[in-house]
Amino acid sequence: MPFCFAKTPFLLQFNQTNGYFCHDLTQERMEKDRQIHPLLVSDELINARGLMVFDNIHQMPIYHEPYVAPYFTISLSIQGWVDVEYDMRPVRFERHDIAIVHAHHALCAHESSADYHAFLLALSPRLQEEMKALSPSVLIDFSSYVWQPHFHLTDEQVTNLVHLLQLLKNISQSDIPERDTVIKHLLRVLAALIRDYRHQNGYEHIPLSPHQELFARFHHAIVEHYRTNRKVSFYANLFCLTPKHFATVIKQQTGITASEWINNYVMIQAKALLLYQQRLTVQQIALRLGFADQATFSRFFKANTGLSPSEYRTSLT
Repeated sequence: MPFCFAKTPFLLQFNQTNGYFCHDLTQERMEKDRQIHPLLVSDELINARGLMVFDNIHQMPIYHEPYVAPYFTISLSIQGWVDVEYDMRPVRFERHDIAIVHAHHALCAHESSADYHAFLLALSPRLQEEMKALSPSVLIDFSSYVWQPHFHLTDEQVTNLVHLLQLLKNISQSDIPERDTVIKHLLRVLAALIRDYRHQNGYEHIPLSPHQELFARFHHAIVEHYRTNRKVSFYANLFCLTPKHFATVIKQQTGITASEWINNYVMIQAKALLLYQQRLTVQQIALRLGFADQATFSRFFKANTGLSPSEYRTSLT
């Protein structure tokens, strides 16, 4: 989630292995506009440790673009509130709310209260896969949170989770024997507590409808194929549906067309590269995103923003 931490950020490079975005901005630039997403700043540490817990989130950065993270995240609001968009839907996280956000879903921060304070846990892709290998039910079920990513906790429940998050933070920063095994056990406890608290507080699990399930699979397919396929017909074929019927279902279910979902995801990745990868040329970014050439990418970008990629990048400096 798009939070601002008190720690001074350090510079990272683009990760060629997983394709996610890290910073190559100068310290002067970061101090100037503070448009630095902290999960990007901490990318190397999260991937190296498998897990990071941040307990000093006190304000939101000046950040007006959606961000897609490869991390499974849990945010626990201690006080105050924050307004965000989750997959293009407005959501407010308030005091004692817990939010579960699965990897590759878009978040955009708009505003937070002056007294905002939260914990944030970020789980790397590697550790996510290792946890799933232990048992498919170890991680919190995505279907419980796809339409409502948060729920409210009691004072006692918040206290219990804070203690557990602090323990996870201490263990993740240590070099104790069997460190990873201990972390996985604690994550299983955390997941079990969250499921139990959700049930205790009256937030019953409602299975996804067939149309909701179709959208969830569509979103996953976009993540997998956005570099090579941007046509609605391709995604409709994946689910053995006609493009017309597929587009109708997605529009009815989400209020947003299938084409908009695809284009928005591509644009999030394109803007992140233009903003955070200043050393890459527009041509290199076009190829990295799967466009045939710079001209094709520029037409796509301008059709969605009204600016060329170069104009967009210049507007940020």
